[in-house]
Amino acid sequence: PPKSNINPRETFQHPMLDNQRSRVARIFPGIHYAWIIIAIAGFMHMAGGSVRQAFGVLIVPLQQDMGWSPASISLGYALASIVGAVLAPLSGMATDRFGPRKVMIAGIFFFFGGAIITGAASEVWHLWISYGIFLGVAQACFSVPILTAANTWFRTRLGFGVGLLQAAHGLGPAIMAVFLSALIAALTWKTAFWLIGVSGSIAMIGLMLFFRNDPSHVGLRPYGTPSNEKAPKKANPDEARQRAKVFLMSMQKTNAFWQLVVVHFFGCVGHAIVIIYVIPIAVVAGVNVVSAAGILSTLMGVSVLTRFLTPVVADYLGAKRAMATMFVLQGLPVLMLFWTHELWQFYLFAVIFGVGYGGEGSAFPIINRQYFGRGPMGRSFGWQQAGAGTGMAVGAWIGGVFYVMSGSYDITIILSVAMSLTGAAVILTMPTTARLLIPNWEDALSPNLQPGTTRPVGTGG
Repeated sequence: PPKSNINPRETFQHPMLDNQRSRVARIFPGIHYAWIIIAIAGFMHMAGGSVRQAFGVLIVPLQQDMGWSPASISLGYALASIVGAVLAPLSGMATDRFGPRKVMIAGIFFFFGGAIITGAASEVWHLWISYGIFLGVAQACFSVPILTAANTWFRTRLGFGVGLLQAAHGLGPAIMAVFLSALIAALTWKTAFWLIGVSGSIAMIGLMLFFRNDPSHVGLRPYGTPSNEKAPKKANPDEARQRAKVFLMSMQKTNAFWQLVVVHFFGCVGHAIVIIYVIPIAVVAGVNVVSAAGILSTLMGVSVLTRFLTPVVADYLGAKRAMATMFVLQGLPVLMLFWTHELWQFYLFAVIFGVGYGGEGSAFPIINRQYFGRGPMGRSFGWQQAGAGTGMAVGAWIGGVFYVMSGSYDITIILSVAMSLTGAAVILTMPTTARLLIPNWEDALSPNLQPGTTRPVGTGG
């Protein structure tokens, strides 16, 4: 990552911070701590979200081993998405109030409990509790704080930082799909979840020792802060809550705020159907389970490229056009599944679909910055994650229902295409990202909370 030496112009001058600042400089010489935060957050995305995203690997083994139907199995994933959606706004509130670190630590404990209980499941309703509730809570505790932390640590190069973060989010499931499939084949699905729960939780707890909520906690400014800008006054908890409340109210008065929630819903319905059902679709076509897992892994692996590139492009050229393009590229390739029957055809589909899938959701932090500027983003990301989680739940559950009703995945495939293209249409109706929508939101604060900092400008068209 780009380097930025720690120097007085980028730091807060306070004696109590000298020890922390020098300790950071010794451990990570020449690297701005923002990039360390991105690395930690990226691993959290990989470890915490990969089990959930690779859920499609579980459907066939659970069908064969436990005799459960695809609809009843996928209900566990749907419940996890619903729980994550319902709790996402609350996670945003908790993040703004207590900081990302405490919320993520809570998520680690739910991740551990969910994985261990899943490994002990003997009835399908056990899966609904362990996967649906425990891992759903964990998802809410990871997704919102991670995005909020990235937004806090970067003044410039946010697109690059978010790109790295989103690339990790795609790489994790790509690795996990193959790894989990191999573990299940070599051991059992129960043992696989116990191993993942223990090892993943230990690794994440270790990383939390190095995580910091805000640059000021280690005596730094956000990456790219102008040298002539005054250091913001550190707000007490009551002041922070007031700022977050006023910022949220200002955002919610815009149509764009609610459109982003709706867009996230449509996009997630579109790709949830694919990532959950592409393996069962391939197995129905005669592909063996391990090879079918490689389809999901390929899809996720290809998505890493556009997960990284889309935020970077959106940061420089504007997020609106970049996002609309990726929604179309996510939707249209799904039509290939009507004519896909051979293994190589499924892998070709995975490569083409992965391009649009990777870019579909990765620019949301960028368009938020371009529309709303630099404010307490936890609640905003929480509402959008609620839309995303609801979409994932609908896509995951309804595919199994249509299969039971019709005996095929044809209706499900059509729904996936329609949802992605509808999301693209909504994006095209949204305002330009060339100007902020709420440039004067701080005017609603009480006079003692109105900083004299430079407000950011929008980007692109």
